[in-house]
Amino acid sequence: MLTFSYRNYLLFEQGKTLPSPEMLRRISLALRLIPKSPPAGKLALSWLKTTSGEEAYGFVFEPFISVRTDTPGLSPAHKAMGKLIKKHPITVEQAVFILSTYDNYRAFIVFVNDMGVWACDTFARTAGLKKDEASNILAAFAGAGLAKRLRRDSYKFPGDNITLEFPRAEMLPPGLNDRMRGYQARLIASGALTWRRMSVLRADSADLAAYYPLMSLTVSAASAYVTGEKTKDSALFGIESRVVKLFDF
Repeated sequence: MLTFSYRNYLLFEQGKTLPSPEMLRRISLALRLIPKSPPAGKLALSWLKTTSGEEAYGFVFEPFISVRTDTPGLSPAHKAMGKLIKKHPITVEQAVFILSTYDNYRAFIVFVNDMGVWACDTFARTAGLKKDEASNILAAFAGAGLAKRLRRDSYKFPGDNITLEFPRAEMLPPGLNDRMRGYQARLIASGALTWRRMSVLRADSADLAAYYPLMSLTVSAASAYVTGEKTKDSALFGIESRVVKLFDF
């Protein structure tokens, strides 16, 4: 959890001030950098050079500090997934609107997972909304650039087989990422479990973190099964991957 304001983060990003070592650790975690990985090393090296100055760094630190900054190539599976998934960023303003209420968030999830044309009454039934609520939300989606209005009461998702990606947590206003996690938990709780596998094991935290990219890739691979049209057995599925630290051992 970040312990500084969004304004402080902007000052860090603009180079007007530097974070403390503890703040740097939290930023690294927020950026989902794997401990001891090349990207984490590059961030630490940049911070140390900026803090001490290039000349002082070269004289005092460089002789005995070795920072791994070489980045290995992506695995074939990661490269293939990068070609399969077309990501498009959601702006902070769009994220604020989507996450303003649970109904907005749920409506957004329904809307972007169908490539067809939505009439307001059909969308209302599917998203569990009243028709006037659905009409207002779809009109607001269009106003925010998240929907294309075709006729008076018909809308379509403007993308074609793309995955919309929310801004990083540290870029969102305070509390908004926690709100999204709450909405996600509520959405998952409303469904029925169709498959599950669990393992409990003892591992070193830093070593286990190297496994996270593979877990992320596995979740992303589910995109190969996406359908933008309704079929006889189609449904909306929530697929998640998580690691829970039970206790120190």
